[in-house]
Amino acid sequence: MKINEIFLSVQGEGYYTGEKMVFVRTEYCNLRCSWCDTKYSFNEGKEMNLNEIVDAVNNLSKKMVKWICLTGGEPLLQNEVNSLVSILSNKYNILLETSGSLDIKKFLPDYRRVRKDIDFKLPSSGMYRKFNNNNLKYMEHRDYLKFVVNDIDDFNVAMKEIKGIPPDIGIVIQPVYGTDIEWLADKFIECAPANARLMLQEHKYIFGNKRGV
Repeated sequence: MKINEIFLSVQGEGYYTGEKMVFVRTEYCNLRCSWCDTKYSFNEGKEMNLNEIVDAVNNLSKKMVKWICLTGGEPLLQNEVNSLVSILSNKYNILLETSGSLDIKKFLPDYRRVRKDIDFKLPSSGMYRKFNNNNLKYMEHRDYLKFVVNDIDDFNVAMKEIKGIPPDIGIVIQPVYGTDIEWLADKFIECAPANARLMLQEHKYIFGNKRGV
């Protein structure tokens, strides 16, 4: 597998914010979001076999971590992601962060063993309408869709799209780091459905834009 970095940190996004995790960041992504904060993962990586990845994870976890986050880039582009999940899920809980453009069932047959953070791209990303609607069928309790909002147009589109999503699927509204969040909080309070949460990128407020955090 092409791996960009493996590191120990605190999950800063979504339902599992605050959980200590070992992050396995893969190389490359099939999308090019305008506000992407991990562009360095597109072409910076090295080939690692599964044993090397598992050893690195275990060395970082030191038996004090119960979660592994597969992130990117886009982890589902890696041919051996299924095998890695099969190995790691025997010992750890797995959180997959994915762009939402690829069919989860096709790339991750044992998807039920994995909690899923799936992006739904909005207009400011430049990748609107890239979402693969099949993924809604594979989402279970404690999975969630994440809408990254940069402006009022993004927010309005998110509210429109959410109306077509089953109410038992979790929704996270997340502002692009560095944008004004007070207006978004006001609009969220006014308009967001009951199954939505407004959540910030906690790790950015702790560490800033550093890599490996």
